[in-house]
Amino acid sequence: MRFVVRLFFGAVTGTLLLLASASPGDAQVPPSVGLKPSSGPAGSSFTISWNGFPACRIINFTWAGAALGSKVAPATSGQFPTAVPATAKPGSYAVTATCTSQRQTASGTFVVTGVVTTTPPPPVTTTPPPPVTTRPTRPGTTTTPPAPTTTPTTPPSTTTTPPTTTAPPGTPTTSSTAPKPGELLLDRPSIKPGETLSASGKGCLPSRMVTLTSDGTEVGTAYTDGAGAFTAPVEFTRIEAGRHTVVAECGVRLTGAVEQVVTRSSGGPTSTLVILVFFVLAGVTVLRFR
Repeated sequence: MRFVVRLFFGAVTGTLLLLASASPGDAQVPPSVGLKPSSGPAGSSFTISWNGFPACRIINFTWAGAALGSKVAPATSGQFPTAVPATAKPGSYAVTATCTSQRQTASGTFVVTGVVTTTPPPPVTTTPPPPVTTRPTRPGTTTTPPAPTTTPTTPPSTTTTPPTTTAPPGTPTTSSTAPKPGELLLDRPSIKPGETLSASGKGCLPSRMVTLTSDGTEVGTAYTDGAGAFTAPVEFTRIEAGRHTVVAECGVRLTGAVEQVVTRSSGGPTSTLVILVFFVLAGVTVLRFR
């Protein structure tokens, strides 16, 4: 009998010691979900933390019913990083953690922030009332005679024709006509020794050096402009009477002609001097041979 009593008290004491040694943390905690942060704009990142799933191996996470992902959860608590869907509009959404094996579920609320665009009402256009036209009282009728129409007289136009100047005979002709493409134009048809001569050409290559020659001798140089035209002075180093051809080499070959006029004088002091020298030399010769 004593043995049975001792056995009973021993069992009670062991049970009490076992209950006393058990930690409060071993008590079952209900499932819960935490969100950090719990608000933010669409596309922002946040972390889901869970607790109270002691016997769950895999936890599935959803955003308003749409899958966010899953996590193998061998521990009672843990964290799952994720992001707000980029298409989420401002508002509150449920974030849920579900243990499929134990059918345990816990949820949290995430608030999507953003600027809500409000379309302003169209402006109210107020149409002003039409102007009120008050007709004046018609007095007696006054007839105004029409104003006389005066037609201005245009004075006859007087055209003054400048007098025609006739050059004296023997004056060389000067040409002021612009050259045509492919033409070398000299400003006068003939020159005398000491007179100036100018050559103009057109149709050359642009920005090209022009060399002017006559009878193989260089008589002038120039450069063409952007349109292939040029003007250059011509200077003859030799004076030879007759017609001379001027050639311009400028990428193409242009030619023109001019007449050199040489005037010879006869008689006068020069002839007299020659005769006197002749007689002096004859007299010296006669005196020498006597």
